[in-house]
Amino acid sequence: MRRRLSIKLLTALFAVALAGKTGLAQQSEPALFEIADDGKWQKTDTTHRLAQFPKIHPDGRIWIQFEAPTTAKSVQVHIDGKDLDLQKDAAGRWNVLLSNIDPGFQIYWMLVDGARAIDPGNQPFFVNGYVSAIDVPSPGEEYYRAKKDVPHGDVREHWFYCTVTDSMRRMYVYAPPGYEKDTGARYPVLYLQHGGGELEDEWVHAARANFILDNLIAEKKARPMMIVMNLGFADKPGEAQQGRGGRGARDGAGAQGGAGGRGPAPAPNVASTFEEMLINEVIPNIDASYRTMADQKHRAMAGLSRGGNQTLTIAPKHLETFSHIGVFSGVPNNYADLLRGATENAPAFNEKVKVLWFGAGAMEPAFLDRQKAAEELLTKSGVKAQYYVSNGTAHEWQTWRRCLHQFAPLLFQN
Repeated sequence: MRRRLSIKLLTALFAVALAGKTGLAQQSEPALFEIADDGKWQKTDTTHRLAQFPKIHPDGRIWIQFEAPTTAKSVQVHIDGKDLDLQKDAAGRWNVLLSNIDPGFQIYWMLVDGARAIDPGNQPFFVNGYVSAIDVPSPGEEYYRAKKDVPHGDVREHWFYCTVTDSMRRMYVYAPPGYEKDTGARYPVLYLQHGGGELEDEWVHAARANFILDNLIAEKKARPMMIVMNLGFADKPGEAQQGRGGRGARDGAGAQGGAGGRGPAPAPNVASTFEEMLINEVIPNIDASYRTMADQKHRAMAGLSRGGNQTLTIAPKHLETFSHIGVFSGVPNNYADLLRGATENAPAFNEKVKVLWFGAGAMEPAFLDRQKAAEELLTKSGVKAQYYVSNGTAHEWQTWRRCLHQFAPLLFQN
């Protein structure tokens, strides 16, 4: 009996072991990434000159390839709110094909065993910290592309000493086509502000504001103008620094922000020191350095998100300085207080302000709702204004590219 039990036990143990070995044999390595390259893949607009990836296909697919350390166990790409797995190829490089990515400026970053990294094959952009981005073509939207048959303006890096902040500061200045050739011409100026998550160069770097104006001017849809882009953060010596990152800082005081932000909370006032610097130092410096039309009729101010908040905070208080105002996804909760001077004396405001313009994305409900509320208030008060909604876009550069494209043709026409 004991012998029979021992044989049965050994047989059972052998069966278990065999099943285990069979199971292990069936757990094969993940399939290697393979793709039949049809020769139509091209580098993206922002792929580094020494890199071959990321690439984009005419059918809209995106191919990202990433070389991770040999010890890496997983690599993902975070894009469009999702973490997507990359797959190794025969050479040990990690790859992924992306399809159905929304058109426009799409931010992404890599996750290597959960640790965040930018894609070394791509240009870095500063949007709430350094990120990677791909400009996915948007059918029918060529207005922000550099075109070879269009005269192009220049973007200058302009440094100046600011006594308000006791520091050297940088501005980016767009001069329209012909600025150097026609030395007798003078130009109106748009002061254009970034959001709380960006730096002063991203209106050019990410949004391609210079190409938007080049194309509008070439089509005779916009008047030749200068654009001045300043860093929207300014601190006096000894002042606590304002938040320079995170969604809370981007949205500005009184806006819906803070959730999910990676930086400190915004300063209570998004405009005070910056306002003093802009009015007392920046504008005089620009007027002294360039051939501007240095009067109220030929100055505009606009901005996105936090920059829109700054615009709505500063410009209505300085109607001796600005005659055109644009707010892109930037109406804050205290909009009624900021617009009180307009709503209480609409005829005087309408006389001084030639364009008051609001724009937001259809998919950014908080900003769009506040824009609609501001529209209701201004309409009831008799204040003239214009409103725009960007279909299919959210709090993103494609919204603000469209806003600038719609706003710029309205400037300095009267």
